[in-house]
Amino acid sequence: MNGPAGSDAGAAARQPCELVRDLYDAWNAGDVAGAAALLSPSIRWETFGASGELSGPQAMQTTLAGGSTGGTWQLSPLTIDVLVGVVQHVIAFTRRGGPDGERERLEVWTLHDGAAVHYRGFPLEEGLAVLTETTGSRRLEAVCRGVLAFNRGDFDGWVELFDADVEFVTAELDVWRGHAGIRAYWQSLAELWPRQRLDDVNILAESAIELVISAIQHLESADRTLRVAEPLHLVIAFEGRRARRVSGHATAEEAMAAATDGRSP
Repeated sequence: MNGPAGSDAGAAARQPCELVRDLYDAWNAGDVAGAAALLSPSIRWETFGASGELSGPQAMQTTLAGGSTGGTWQLSPLTIDVLVGVVQHVIAFTRRGGPDGERERLEVWTLHDGAAVHYRGFPLEEGLAVLTETTGSRRLEAVCRGVLAFNRGDFDGWVELFDADVEFVTAELDVWRGHAGIRAYWQSLAELWPRQRLDDVNILAESAIELVISAIQHLESADRTLRVAEPLHLVIAFEGRRARRVSGHATAEEAMAAATDGRSP
């Protein structure tokens, strides 16, 4: 089992997903100085289909915004669907409006010493293909697709993450089996919390058949008067590209231990 990701206490004060979220917030607010403070002076910019690589903070507007007027960036609206942290990388799934409609993007940020040092931007499907090619398996792609579907309220897309005979054991030791069980779990959660999403998903470790992940689960009442944010720690055992068993744990350390000592499959 490879070691944990994104948890170096000696690194920058911001966690990787937090830093990238701050970057996007700065873009949306037109805060040039705030965004530039999060970039390395030698940051490299690569965009799928572009003719070459750019470098330096000044290339940010060319890459992402297309110019500015009076110190305010001319940005199309941007929505962050989910951020996924993998060691020193953050994979951002975003949507931008434009004259031709909404565009889905997969953007990979590499961080070092509390600053972004490398950006790679792709259309969604091309970016997911690069993830699979880079990791040598489809497990990370499957998790990303599943979380995207969960956050968008797409049950059919979410259930695609799971094997037909999946066993899902929560941290409270509730057990749900098969796609019918996954549907029942979804419905039971939606009855209490109609609005729900997963944020700041971190890949803590990976073995030949498992991923250990942590995330923040945001739950909100229908009238938006009650909000809860709960940590989620999961060991996901795969059979092929689908999750065969998912076990929840109270802490990230417990999840890591369960995967390492073989108790999770």
